[in-house]
Amino acid sequence: MPFREKKAWVTLVTLLIVFIPYYYFMVNLYHQPEPDYNQLGHLAILAQVSFIVLEVLFVLVARWLSPEDKGIPLDEREQLFAFRATKIAYISLIVLAIVVVFPMIHTVGGNWGWGMSILAAIITAEMIRAAALIAQYRRGY
Repeated sequence: MPFREKKAWVTLVTLLIVFIPYYYFMVNLYHQPEPDYNQLGHLAILAQVSFIVLEVLFVLVARWLSPEDKGIPLDEREQLFAFRATKIAYISLIVLAIVVVFPMIHTVGGNWGWGMSILAAIITAEMIRAAALIAQYRRGY
């Protein structure tokens, strides 16, 4: 498995590991009569720091497990894979943003909840990008 495919796996798994528990705890904290926004902010910072630390750690392990790929520049095929995956993720981000913003305009709700919905759309688009990249590496074209 090439290092860039491992890196896509790392991103996908790290996003799942960090943000599934984050959204579980965030929803529980937010849907209270008087949500503590300070605690919600700390939870968001903890999730972001955890994501960065895990991503760096897992990428370093992946780099250590594939020393043969060290320093190999992107070839045309890998550039095409990245372009296709980014295109799919961009389109999905636009669709998800519209899905989130449309009800936000037409309903009453707190800013934190809608902001976390936008964040969920961004995270989902990044997961789609990583999954599309993995699928292309697996297919080989």
